[in-house]
Amino acid sequence: MNETNGILRLAKSEQTKAKIIDVFLGLTNEKKWDKISVKELCAAIGITRGTFYQYYNDIYDLMEQIEDTLITDLNHRYQLLPLKSPNGLFPPELFDSKYDYSPPHELFVWFDFCQNHQKAVSSLLDSKNGDAYFVKKLKVILAQQINHIMDYDGMPRDGLREHFTKIFIELHFLAARTWLDSKEEDFLSIREIINLLNTMRVGAGFLSNKQMTSPDFDKKMKFPADNEVLR
Repeated sequence: MNETNGILRLAKSEQTKAKIIDVFLGLTNEKKWDKISVKELCAAIGITRGTFYQYYNDIYDLMEQIEDTLITDLNHRYQLLPLKSPNGLFPPELFDSKYDYSPPHELFVWFDFCQNHQKAVSSLLDSKNGDAYFVKKLKVILAQQINHIMDYDGMPRDGLREHFTKIFIELHFLAARTWLDSKEEDFLSIREIINLLNTMRVGAGFLSNKQMTSPDFDKKMKFPADNEVLR
């Protein structure tokens, strides 16, 4: 009997925490997360402040626990991916046959994560009311995974890679925000988004290989002179 009561109390406790988190994330649609007071949150939920303080020290502790749960889950998902050894530079004649054009599993992990935590990710990535510190933590994780992809693709570790990584990270965020905030019929499917991002990755790999292996690359890759007007 005592064991049953303990299980019921635990279940009720988890339900209360889930309700606190859900309502808190909903309130971030109206104001920045750190401007939401405990009093305001409890009133919206219909609980006492004493109940809130059973689980969290303050709003900052609530946000930290939400973010820690998300970061732990994302890291765990990436850790489950099979390890792949970095590839060296492909000879030009072998590039088409050796280069892996299929979308990396890392892309699927990111969008599965966003889909599973849709409300939290949408709220925390919001440029107005979200948490910039959480975004920074995500950038560190994504940069590591993107570098794994480029190592496997045989991409050089140069200054250009650093800029590509930053842009590719921002595209992860942009695609996730747009996808989560759009109706299904108004935007691309997950498969289409991944295919779009993968096209950029394959294009970068192809051009990088050509630049390092084709003596006439600069002639074929023409850019207008600085004083030319782009039409």
